[in-house]
Amino acid sequence: MRSKYQGFTLTELLIVIAIVAIMAAIAFPNMSQWIASRRAASQAEQVANLLRFARGEAVRLNLPVYVCPAQIKVDGNPDLYCNTAHAGKGMVAFADTNKDGSYTRNTDIDLRTVILNAQNEERTSYQFNTYNFSGTKQNSNTVWAFYPNGTFGHAAATDGTFTIGGGFVKIAVTDAAAKDDNTKASRASILLIDSSGRVRKCESGATETIAKLCKYKDEQPSP
Repeated sequence: MRSKYQGFTLTELLIVIAIVAIMAAIAFPNMSQWIASRRAASQAEQVANLLRFARGEAVRLNLPVYVCPAQIKVDGNPDLYCNTAHAGKGMVAFADTNKDGSYTRNTDIDLRTVILNAQNEERTSYQFNTYNFSGTKQNSNTVWAFYPNGTFGHAAATDGTFTIGGGFVKIAVTDAAAKDDNTKASRASILLIDSSGRVRKCESGATETIAKLCKYKDEQPSP
């Protein structure tokens, strides 16, 4: 005897579609947050890898290596090295061959470029701040120097005075579309550069000072 197959009725299909729609509506916000968090984490890892690479190249080349902001052109190439107006757009590492403290095209060695945000498309936002050893905010420096002897310095510009071996540099990366501090914090990835130029991603189990620095928003001092 032949089996008789029957399809779904219109009512059954409508019920299935309604269930799928409800599940999608519940899952979409969590999925969007996960995607935004992963994007920030991926960008933070790229920056961390750039910093580790620069530190190693300074020793290998026996030259100062600078990491600083740069403009990213439409074709993806960097320009306007160490122009702090482009902090959060692109980041470059170069070896200072002539040791004049600034980038000289066709003289200094271009090492690596990281695109943080493409032109006219800001998907992640960045904070670059420095702190003393007790965790108190000092200023915002976006030019970092790695020296062949293993020391690390930071300054507001390559022609400025570098603070050598002092405190921490904190890099906070989060979703540019986040509307409030709680959402920004939930999607953020935090990097810390210590006084010797070693970079780490903030994780649980840190000391009290590190745990304080690893918060997205700085704690306000008690009145």
